[in-house]
Amino acid sequence: MVIAVASEFGDDIRKFVYYRIEGGRILERETVNAVDGALDQLCAQFNSLKVDLLIAGKLSREVELGLFDGGVNLISGITGESDKILSAYLAGDLQF
Repeated sequence: MVIAVASEFGDDIRKFVYYRIEGGRILERETVNAVDGALDQLCAQFNSLKVDLLIAGKLSREVELGLFDGGVNLISGITGESDKILSAYLAGDLQF
């Protein structure tokens, strides 16, 4: 399973932490810059990285629908430190 957690999304910086998970263990962790451009390009990036789930903060409804239409599963409204967010998700304790 691959999970991406948005770490910095703003006007100038768009990054996410990419985790490859197997058997409840983190096998790979990498901070990745999101592509600049349209929403479809971001969806293509997530699809190329084989992201199963994106966990992000506040997103507009338009962006949420665009990600969903692009094949990206999403949990939004989550903010905080990416490693803690992932740990809570894996433990079943993520509050959303």
